[in-house]
Formats: sequence, structure tokens, C-alpha cells
Amino acid sequence: MPLRQHLEELRGCVARSGMVLAALFIGGMIFDNPLVAFMIGPWDAARAAMIADGVPDPGMLAFIKPTEGFLFSMKVAGAFALLVGGPYLLWEVWRFVGAGLHLHERRSVKRALPFAMALFVLGLSFGFYVVVPISLPILLTWVSVELAHPTITLQEFLSLLLTLTLLLGFVFELPVLMWLVVRAGLMEADTLASSRKLAMLLMLVFAAIMTPPDVITQIFVALPMFVLYEIGLLLAKRAQAARERAAL
Repeated sequence: MPLRQHLEELRGCVARSGMVLAALFIGGMIFDNPLVAFMIGPWDAARAAMIADGVPDPGMLAFIKPTEGFLFSMKVAGAFALLVGGPYLLWEVWRFVGAGLHLHERRSVKRALPFAMALFVLGLSFGFYVVVPISLPILLTWVSVELAHPTITLQEFLSLLLTLTLLLGFVFELPVLMWLVVRAGLMEADTLASSRKLAMLLMLVFAAIMTPPDVITQIFVALPMFVLYEIGLLLAKRAQAARERAAL
């Protein structure tokens, strides 16, 4: 296919993707109150848990600048557009890239993509509904409430929420990554199995660096990685067996 035709296709993909994201973003801004209420759900869950444990209520999230509420709504609408429009964006990327792949490569991507998307959503959900609500009370009471009362802004909360949920979304892609590297012949399944202890040590270090400085949050990030690594090993062994059969 001529380069000019490739560029025309790319321009069409970018234009269509941009229009879809813009429409979703506008919809997110129109319905910003329900989306904001949903986004601060982990904060409300953490408040309820703290009150039930007899800890003073940290109160509602605050904003200290006149524009902060508006900017928060824009970021929430942007996150909504990317999350809801993500499958369409992947489909556009697949339309553009898939035509240049070999048949076996297209088959591998078609097998991996739904699984990868499901794992990413599962990771986001685990972070949103489990890790963040459990981590917040620990972080908010790290310094005794008798010494200081927390005042958390919308922006600070959103930063923590997106960091932990997106981190776990990508962490949950570990089995797919392991399957791909073995399927592509970049690594052997036996090598991954023999490196299990080193991998777990690196996961602990990764969790300690990437998460807030409390042990509970680090454990909640590291434990799924251990389980996902074992799932990845099973998939890697199947990928290696399939690769060896194809080579016969």
C-alpha cells in the first residue's frame, strides 16, 4: 500500500477517534455531578469505615482555588472519555495496524486482546473498590488525629485514585505480557519459572516504590502480582507448547 494511502488511513483513524473522545468528554461534562459522585465513592467508603471504627470523620473533600472544582470535573470527564472510548480506540488501532500483520500474528492479538482488556478493567476495579478505600483510612490516621486533622483536596484525592487504579490496571496485564513474550520466542517458560523468587522480590520492591508508604497498600498491590505471575506461568507454558507444535 502506498505511503500516501497509509497516511490517509491514519488521518481518518485519528479524526474518528478524536470525535468519539470529544463527544464522550462533552457528555461527561454535561453529567459531571453523577460522575464526580461516582469518582469520590472510595472517599465516602473510607469515611464510613473510619466513623465505624470510632475515628473522627475527616469530612468532605475540599478545594482551595476557585477553579479547582471545574478542573476536577474536566479531569473526571477526560477519564470517563478514555475509559468508555478505550475499546473503540483499540478497534481503530487494530484496523490500522492489523492489516500489516501476518495471519498468525493477527490470531495471537485476537486471542490476547479481550483477555487483556478484561484484566485491565479487573485491575481498575480492584484498585477502585478495594485498595483505595482500605488505604485511605491508614494514610489519614498515619499522624494521630489528636495532632493534626486531614484536609484533602479534590486534586490530591484524584491524583492518588488515578495513580493506584491505573497502576493496578497495568499490573493486571502481567499474564498477557508473559504469554506474549513466550509466544513470540523472546523468552522460555522454564526461564520464567526458574526466576520466580527473583520476580517476587522485584514485585515487592516495585510495590514499595509505586504505592503510598503503608504496608497494607503495598501488600494489596504485591499479592495480586504474585497470583498473576503464577497465572502467567500457566499461560506461558501453553504458549511455548503451541509455538513448538507450530515449528514441527
